[in-house]
Amino acid sequence: MFLSTIVISETVSAGLYGSNGQSSYYFKEYTFNVPSSYKSTGKGFDSSSQLNYMNFKKGDDYVKVNIDKYSNQYNKKIMDGYTYFTWNGQSLYKTTISGVSGFYNEQNGVKTFVFASGNDVIYLQTKGVDISYVISGITQKDYISKTHDEYDFDDNLDYESDAYDDSFDDSFDDGAYYNYNW
Repeated sequence: MFLSTIVISETVSAGLYGSNGQSSYYFKEYTFNVPSSYKSTGKGFDSSSQLNYMNFKKGDDYVKVNIDKYSNQYNKKIMDGYTYFTWNGQSLYKTTISGVSGFYNEQNGVKTFVFASGNDVIYLQTKGVDISYVISGITQKDYISKTHDEYDFDDNLDYESDAYDDSFDDSFDDGAYYNYNW
């Protein structure tokens, strides 16, 4: 009779090291999976494109992640109405990958996928890695409206008196005059 024992170390975290040599990276509220054999070639903010970026490379293969955090131009609600999207002169067509709805194209082995999650837009390009692998840890968020936090005190709303409206506006005028930091 042959007996074998398997010991599993509790120090291994599924968040850091997934199956099949995968490393998971938490970046700007999103989790991206990258093969652990790929090395980071940079992470930061590109002031010319106004995008946050994270790049990985192994030989000629790579994973590039760009995030437009709190995009002024696009969000999930707007992008859900499109049937195609153009990025860097490339036409991308609507599809769903790993439960994430976005826009995809493949040219010369380079896979491009653009999608919105909440008020963010994520631009992915991979070569040698499937997009579904990279985004399998992402749950796409719906558009988050900010209107519940915004009040227009110049409008006469039912709950607002003119006296309150004027005093509120005057307090901002006084604050600006005395250089208050609000």
